[in-house]
Amino acid sequence: MTTQSRIVDSNNIVDRVNNMPILSSPRYCKRILMKNLDSLSATILFFLGLWIFLKSLTYPFGSLQSPGAGFFPLLASILLMGLSGSMIVQGFLKKEAGETFKASFLPGREALQRIFFSFLALLGFRYLLPAIGFGPSTFLFIFFLGKILGHYSWKMSLFFALMASLLAYCLFQAWLKIPLPLGILGI
Repeated sequence: MTTQSRIVDSNNIVDRVNNMPILSSPRYCKRILMKNLDSLSATILFFLGLWIFLKSLTYPFGSLQSPGAGFFPLLASILLMGLSGSMIVQGFLKKEAGETFKASFLPGREALQRIFFSFLALLGFRYLLPAIGFGPSTFLFIFFLGKILGHYSWKMSLFFALMASLLAYCLFQAWLKIPLPLGILGI
């Protein structure tokens, strides 16, 4: 095979790749772009978490019974680095760019309706909090978000609402000793 024929063959290959419907489609290009943007945003968040981690070491840590000013930023930065690190690993392990996360918080035509219901849920939480107390209002708020906005099943919505309200109660009332509104139910 001569040099001239190799050039013609390589041009022929380039033409074939450019004419392939899968690779030249806007949908494929969008998937590649989204995969790269996910990896880029995860990398930026990882370095932000690393910066917060290093900055939080300059503040007093305290103890679990008496947390200092650096306690919460340190835990939050570790969580941020862990979650963004897992996003980076997922980005590298994907074999195909089409395996990106497709769901979004504001999908298409439902966007205004979801925003309205989220705002309504926050208003309901705000006005129910002093009336019925922290525990029940948190339970109703998380249940509403899970069932109506998240489209989860009844069992999953009840489970998440119960776990979130119990975890919030244990964190704020039992561990940090923050007085929470009890409401008429005394809970």
